[in-house]
Amino acid sequence: MKAALRQGTAIDLNIYTCEPARFLGKSAFPWDYNHAPLLDGIILHYGVLPRGFVEPFNTGKVLVHEAGHWMGLYHTFQGGCDGDGDFVSDTPNEATASVASCPMGRDTCPSPGLDPTENYMDNSGDMCWTQFTFEQYARMDEHFAIYRSGK
Repeated sequence: MKAALRQGTAIDLNIYTCEPARFLGKSAFPWDYNHAPLLDGIILHYGVLPRGFVEPFNTGKVLVHEAGHWMGLYHTFQGGCDGDGDFVSDTPNEATASVASCPMGRDTCPSPGLDPTENYMDNSGDMCWTQFTFEQYARMDEHFAIYRSGK
């Protein structure tokens, strides 16, 4: 599908909708473009589009989440409570994803801060997702400059 439909270069975000069996969305990371440009882009289950049938992921915010990956962000729960997590200093560590719910006040790690369930890079879902952090924006800008602009 991607090989037949892809348009543009590394700066062009191609979005493909279909009915994949095992995921709601999937994105290439920016550093993958150089060795696999035909695989670049985002695949979305068509049921996650606004007014779709995959509740609670049916307001279009799965695309925002996947665009975060396309710009170089990992999940907020990457690495659990230990290690570098999502490689962004202003997102608190999170042991596991908060899947399709809004568990406000959830705190799964002893590190400072509550779990970032409102963050687009958690898996909490459309009703919770409202923000990226300042450092996530900085990481996206940095990765776009390194991997996508000028390609």
